[in-house]
Amino acid sequence: MSGKSRNHEKKMTFLEHTVELLSRLRIIVLSVVLLGFLVAFWPTDVVKTFSASLEYTPIVALLMNKMKRDLLPKGAMLIAGSIMDTAHIYLTMSMLVGVILSSPIIAYELYKFFNPALLPSERKWASRFVASFIGLMIFGASLSYKVILPITFRILMWFVRSAGAEPIFHVSDFVNIIVTLMIGVGLIYSSPIFVVLLVERGVLTSSQISKNRRIVYLVFIIMAAVLTPDPTILSDIILFAPFAIIYEAVIYASKRVEKRKALQ
Repeated sequence: MSGKSRNHEKKMTFLEHTVELLSRLRIIVLSVVLLGFLVAFWPTDVVKTFSASLEYTPIVALLMNKMKRDLLPKGAMLIAGSIMDTAHIYLTMSMLVGVILSSPIIAYELYKFFNPALLPSERKWASRFVASFIGLMIFGASLSYKVILPITFRILMWFVRSAGAEPIFHVSDFVNIIVTLMIGVGLIYSSPIFVVLLVERGVLTSSQISKNRRIVYLVFIIMAAVLTPDPTILSDIILFAPFAIIYEAVIYASKRVEKRKALQ
C-alpha cells in the first residue's frame, strides 16, 4: 500500500473507523454463522439422506457423541431438560464449529482493522499474525478439551457423589460448558497478539506491557475463575501457566518490533 494510502487512513474520522469496524464484524459474524451451519448440519451420508429411507445424521450429531464419549464421566447420564434442548445444543455446537473454521477470517479482518495502511515492507506481518492467531486459538481450544474439561467434569462429579446425589446432568449444561471453555480459552490465548499490533502502531510500548504484567495476570486469573465451572483453583493454575509464557513471548516480540522500527 502506498504512502498516499497511509496518509488517507490517518485522516479517517472516528465515525469512519466505527463504520469500518462494524463492517468487519459483520463479515466475521456472517462467516461464523454460514460456515457453522453449512458444516455442522451437512449429512454424514449424502446418499442415505436423499434415498427412500431419508436417514439424516448431521456432522454435529457425530461431534456430540464424541464429546459424550470423551468427556462425560463414567456413571454419569445426560438428560434433555426440555423438548427444545437438543435443537438449542445443535445450534450452539454449530457456532463452535463456525468459530473454529472461521478463525483465519476472524484473524484477517481484525488484522486489517488494526493495520489498514500497511506499507509493502509491513505486509509480511499479516501472514505471521494470522498464523499466530490461528495457532494460539487452536492451542487454547485443544488444551481446554484435552486437559481442562476432563479435570473439571471429574471434580464436579466428585461434588455430586460426595453429596449423595445421582450424577444426572442436563445435556444443555454439558454442551454449554464445553463450548464456552473451548471458545473462551482460545480467544483469551490469542488476544496477546493484538498487543504486538498496538506496539507496532506506537499505541503501546514494550516497557508499558512489561510493567503492567501483574495487572494483566490478575485480570486473567479472574477471567479464568469466571470461565471455568471448576470450584477449585486447579483449572485456573493449569490455564495460567501457558498464558504467562505467551505473554512473556509477546513482551519479547514487542521489544524486537521497537528495535526494528528504531533502525528504520
